[in-house]
Amino acid sequence: MSIDVKIKTNVIEKTSVRHQRGEQMSATLVLENEEIKNKIIGTLGLKNSDIKPRERDRGMLTFDAVIRKGIPYSKVGLVKTALNLTDNEVADYLGISLRTLQRKRDSHERLTIAEGDRLFRITRIFALAVSVLESEDMARKWLHREQRGLGGRVPIQVIQTEAGTQEVEDLLERIEFGVLV
Repeated sequence: MSIDVKIKTNVIEKTSVRHQRGEQMSATLVLENEEIKNKIIGTLGLKNSDIKPRERDRGMLTFDAVIRKGIPYSKVGLVKTALNLTDNEVADYLGISLRTLQRKRDSHERLTIAEGDRLFRITRIFALAVSVLESEDMARKWLHREQRGLGGRVPIQVIQTEAGTQEVEDLLERIEFGVLV
């Protein structure tokens, strides 16, 4: 009977320690998500007026309304500059022709939901890379170089799909926690 009690106590203690670690990890993730969210806002050049007050504290859902409304082309230029992309790379990434990209620029069109979502995706990955690598310059370079953890592929090309984006996120997470890649 006393053996059972000791085992149960040990399990409770381990559970308590895991719970405390979980709370610490949760608090860390909230801070990291806020840091990433702010980096996305900065990279996209969003202003307080671009985000409705009731949507500001909704995590990544904050950006849902912005994407659905249509991101103005001017924000594309900010992301292009931040990530050191060419017009061809931006057009490929957004899934549109170079001519369509130029037309959107010249006529100040907003991006479609699909285009805006792709722009948000690349911006989010850039923000995550900056957070992990602790430098915009390092993040920019990392995104444009072949990565062994991606089978020798270049992250900026891999993130054109959601599946590729997940792989890049996983690789950045492994880098952040010191797992060999």
